[in-house]
Amino acid sequence: MITAILAALFLLVPVGATTAYLTSKSTASQTIGGVGRWCSVPNPAEQPNVYRLKDFPTYSSSGSSMIIVPAVRNGEFGSGGGDGRLGVRAWACSSSSLTTGSNIKVTSWRNTSASPALNWLQPVNGSGLPSRRLNPSSGLGQELTKLHREGTSGLVGARLGGDDRAKYAWIVSSGRTKTATNASPSYSLLVHNFNIDPHPTFSSGFKSDDSGTRTVSNSVEYLATAFWKGSGEWSGGLLSPPTAQPVNLVPYKNDITSTDGRQVQWVVIEWWGATAPSDDMVLEVFVR
Repeated sequence: MITAILAALFLLVPVGATTAYLTSKSTASQTIGGVGRWCSVPNPAEQPNVYRLKDFPTYSSSGSSMIIVPAVRNGEFGSGGGDGRLGVRAWACSSSSLTTGSNIKVTSWRNTSASPALNWLQPVNGSGLPSRRLNPSSGLGQELTKLHREGTSGLVGARLGGDDRAKYAWIVSSGRTKTATNASPSYSLLVHNFNIDPHPTFSSGFKSDDSGTRTVSNSVEYLATAFWKGSGEWSGGLLSPPTAQPVNLVPYKNDITSTDGRQVQWVVIEWWGATAPSDDMVLEVFVR
């Protein structure tokens, strides 16, 4: 009885009294509050496809925090019934950590070979694919980390060329922000590569509940887009620029090593900077 009363009291605490308002299963759009403003974000303990930035491991080589997770269309990343579009929702309530001193970058990749070295870390919040984490320091994880940060060469920023162009999907990267969620990377016809480096700050990538109205709008939806089509064919020509394509996944057939980009997408989520994220800053990876 005491536990139930305390739990009920916790769910009636407004944003102004806490740095985060985490519900058990509700999302912000389902939250019903009393007098004043109310805000919620999905809880990673209840929804394994939700990832709290503050919990990411830090890698000393770069000072950034990162996870790499596989996204598939099997119901674990959404209830199904949609077009299979891969995407991310950036959630936040408090604006205290939404500064220009820290950055967020989310990219997605097809498998780079038919037999990648999948070196897993310990699962988090469950045993399904949303709970799995690739080790960014070895095997496929190390390869994806390099592509995510440096691109093909890294000599003039993170740019992709050659075969790497047909592996990449941009989500929260390549110039996208909360006010430009459909931006595409700049492409050079001269050298046939494109820039995957531009990424938003916390302030330009997340939206907090600070409007002062009863309408809660504290998430930003970013949908995955690529310059490849079908199972991985490059959409550009020798003298023509590539065409941006939606990344729609097909039903998963239990093949985590598939090189068909419609089967498995490896989502790389990284943040870094002087201001640590607050508890309520989470990213939800979904398949629509």
